Amino acid sequence: MTSFNVAGLLHEPPGLTRDVRLRDHYLNLGTDVELAGPLDADLRFHRTNRGIIMRGELRAPLRRTCARCTDSYVEDVRVAVNEEFLPTLDPETGAPLQLEEGEDAAALRIDEHNEIQLDEIFHDELALTEPMHPLCRPDCPGLCVECGERADVGDHTHGGPEIDPRLAGLAVLLKDRNGDGS
Repeated sequence: MTSFNVAGLLHEPPGLTRDVRLRDHYLNLGTDVELAGPLDADLRFHRTNRGIIMRGELRAPLRRTCARCTDSYVEDVRVAVNEEFLPTLDPETGAPLQLEEGEDAAALRIDEHNEIQLDEIFHDELALTEPMHPLCRPDCPGLCVECGERADVGDHTHGGPEIDPRLAGLAVLLKDRNGDGS
């Protein structure tokens, strides 16, 4: 679990920033976002009058599955991160804070230990980079429709076109008409 304690930053005046660099950070983000190696992040935590804004960039190698040939491949992804976190406790008194009028209940929160949890944010940001049809390469030929093997490997001459049994009688007449029949 990746978390940062921001208690000190909450006691500072608005405008103060802290930079955090994650290098070679290994995480498990779930089955739908598979990291192929460590992620790197350059993050800046900025104190505001409401809470903390986190901005930065996340870089990670992701394992994807090609939509044409079903082979897995690794894609290096860069994504910008921009999130606001609101405290759940008053930094001075430690008393729980109530939601203000019109404030979103689903807003990201700083927990009661003054920590910001980043795993879910990393997961969501990286999941959004998944293309509709991921391809291992732009000219991926896909799979052979007859045998299911990769179309760019081996010989894929699997005989003539299969004739629908309902039209087999017409095929015989067509052969006779062209003089191909016996």
